[in-house]
Amino acid sequence: MGHAIRMEKWAENLDEVTVGEWLKREGDAVAPGEAVAELITEKATFKYEPEQGGILLRIYAEENSTVPVGFVIGYVGEPGEEPPATIEAENQTLILAKKQEARLDLALAEKRPAAERPAEAGVVRATPAARRVARDNGVTVEEVAAFLGDGRRITNDDVDAYLRGKRTQEAEHGSP
Repeated sequence: MGHAIRMEKWAENLDEVTVGEWLKREGDAVAPGEAVAELITEKATFKYEPEQGGILLRIYAEENSTVPVGFVIGYVGEPGEEPPATIEAENQTLILAKKQEARLDLALAEKRPAAERPAEAGVVRATPAARRVARDNGVTVEEVAAFLGDGRRITNDDVDAYLRGKRTQEAEHGSP
């Protein structure tokens, strides 16, 4: 019998996880404790290792997608086994609930006086790990987005490129 690879709430403040890279593909054998995917949270990047082995029958979350806690990102089972048909509906329900929560948060934010609202001009999309790396290096993802200028989602590599460019510019101009 198979099992779902479900994103658990590992920490009190964990609400979502970004699926970095799938280390296994659909149809690949998975040994117990063998890494199947890289997961990125606000504070850490790690490899997910299911306790049970089998065949990775289905992947429900694409690489670089951010999913809420409770979302089933994959299913490991026996050859020829079909994952439960209810998984996709459960995942959709979680996504819709997360979107509704975000709409409520936005509605509440809009009701606050303008002086209490943060600047909302351009929301920058960035992976949690990219936000952490930027913060740890004293820059903002907004600075990185301005450097890139193309509006795509900011990754660790983007932050690293920005930091390298900033250091090079500072070295050339003698700035601290």
